[in-house]
Amino acid sequence: MEQLSEEHSKLLSSKEWLVKVDSHKSTPYLFKFHSSKIDQSCLVMITDTKSVWTEVISNSQIARRWRACNKVESFVANTTEEEEAEKEWRLIIIGNLSKIHTPGGMDDASFEVVESRSSDFAFEIDCEGFKWTWETCFIGYRNSAEIISKHLVLPLISVSHTALSVGKPVGEMVESELEKAIDAVGRAARRSFDTHVKNAISKPRMNSSIQRMSALFNLVDHLPPISFTNEEIKLQITYPPHPRVQVVRSPSPTKARSVSPGLMEQPNLAKTPPKPLSPSFVLREPSDNPLKHHSAEDSATESDDDEPGPKVIPVAAASTSSIPPQRDFRHQSSSPARLIPKAPPSSDSSPVRPATKKKKKETSSSEDSEEERRKRVAKLKSGTAGTRGGVRQPLKRGGKRF
Repeated sequence: MEQLSEEHSKLLSSKEWLVKVDSHKSTPYLFKFHSSKIDQSCLVMITDTKSVWTEVISNSQIARRWRACNKVESFVANTTEEEEAEKEWRLIIIGNLSKIHTPGGMDDASFEVVESRSSDFAFEIDCEGFKWTWETCFIGYRNSAEIISKHLVLPLISVSHTALSVGKPVGEMVESELEKAIDAVGRAARRSFDTHVKNAISKPRMNSSIQRMSALFNLVDHLPPISFTNEEIKLQITYPPHPRVQVVRSPSPTKARSVSPGLMEQPNLAKTPPKPLSPSFVLREPSDNPLKHHSAEDSATESDDDEPGPKVIPVAAASTSSIPPQRDFRHQSSSPARLIPKAPPSSDSSPVRPATKKKKKETSSSEDSEEERRKRVAKLKSGTAGTRGGVRQPLKRGGKRF
């Protein structure tokens, strides 16, 4: 089935609106019809002022539709004379449809909406035994609104404006006078459509007449009056009775200070706990050397102990009272620290030096024991019992001993 085109819409612009009412639903239907004997085609458009349905049929479809509506068997032309007779008969069908779809033909024709499986909206027309059924299809709401506006709403606005703006009543005008008035309004509307609609609707007579007619259709209790002039308005500009509220602006956000990368990378030494030392060593500064508690002779022979560098001192030789408190070596960058192996603290208050040489085992003979006893007695008498004999040798600086 052929769809409605812009060319079809333009052809229907010069056709009159026909009206029929569905007696079962009391719904009025407006429709337009166009036919062409040259193309041997017909076109119909029908609307209930909300939706639009259309159908376009060609020459062969016209013949089949009439035979189906009037229950006549199909005919196939076998000779040239039969074909010419078929063409003339089809032209007669188109002519009859054109006569029926006129205001005078619709007065004598019947109208009925029927059910159909092949279309969206079907209606049947019967005029003096000539039956015809239209099988129309819905063109969509957007196209329907455009068709209704172009073919019905805007022409009605212009005609109403003409009827209310001419000095002579329309009922007293002859056909030629009314044609001239319509042509003048139509040409002005075509040149400036927006200005035409504004002038037509803004007229007090036009505006108030549409207002009252709309109120009548919608059963409004109090009908608005028709006026020929517009009222002048005067505005009274006042301030609210409550006091003005002062608007408090929010404080502007402060810019964040830029921090140098060096400060950001510096660790927090105050909150960082000191790293625990190895369980086998104790940190001690060089100034807290336990060897200072030795005798003067020891300090004289071992004066090279003050040399810088870490030293390993057995803890067993140091007293618990002489060990200074541990300090955080990360803060002492001036002097190196010394690592001292841990050992259980001794009860003796004086440090004990490690033995450098192993003592020979004493023999069990009586001679040796007697000789040793004599030497101790001699030392006690001479007063040199507290000192060690011989020359002290300097300590060897070898590897660390653990």
